[in-house]
Amino acid sequence: MILTKAKILVNERIRIKADFFLMELEAPEIAESACPGQFIMLSVTESESPYLKRPMGLNAIDKQAGCLRIIYQLKGKGTRAMTKLGPGERIEVLGPLGNGWSVKDGMKNVCLVGGGSGIATLLPLAVELERKGVQQMQIILGGKSAEHIICLEDFSDHGNHLRIATEDGTLGRAGMVDSYFEANPNYDMVYTCGPTPMMRAVARWASAHGLACEASLEERMGCGFGVCMGCVCETKPKDGHVCYQRVCREGPVFAAEEVFFND
Repeated sequence: MILTKAKILVNERIRIKADFFLMELEAPEIAESACPGQFIMLSVTESESPYLKRPMGLNAIDKQAGCLRIIYQLKGKGTRAMTKLGPGERIEVLGPLGNGWSVKDGMKNVCLVGGGSGIATLLPLAVELERKGVQQMQIILGGKSAEHIICLEDFSDHGNHLRIATEDGTLGRAGMVDSYFEANPNYDMVYTCGPTPMMRAVARWASAHGLACEASLEERMGCGFGVCMGCVCETKPKDGHVCYQRVCREGPVFAAEEVFFND
């Protein structure tokens, strides 16, 4: 875990209606040790408001260049302050944090299901899976509209089968991602990140077919490294006893069978 003042290389709006922004940071030490599925915490201003850092999933990790990329959506005071930062300015970054995706040797056939802003954090996973020699990668992306489907060109370079679903039918198939769920799937692993109802549907589909599945959770965080206990969620380990785990420390990636997926 490293605390540094990262130089902002890019900070630009990439979706007008959906208010998505892309930020690229020069942070060599964090990039060197980061892995897919981890996140960073950003201090968006040096003033007391907003006081808390903002957790941001990693959208790209370039170890050679020492750079990180995040994609964030304008939602409140913190992200609004982020949009006002320009190239050349510096922002305090803490990371890498949390536990990332499991990428096991020998996997040949996997499925990635992403929705909304959760799509962004699946891209480093797709890159790593390809590097590990995965031969078949089905990628299913969903959102409210075409404006909410981000990183489409990036995923096109990595997925053997790319499927899109939008609620309003402006891109891909009209409806939800579950319209692409296979009746007899045969995957070594299913990965998902996005809205809770979507991840719940993915987890149930995987469980019904005996497939291993991992889900990346999002929670409000105070510290990002397990001290404040502000991001605790209920989980159900294999022993059957409900317990509480920290999304920032034990997660954000969990075995889907352990998660309650409460709305």
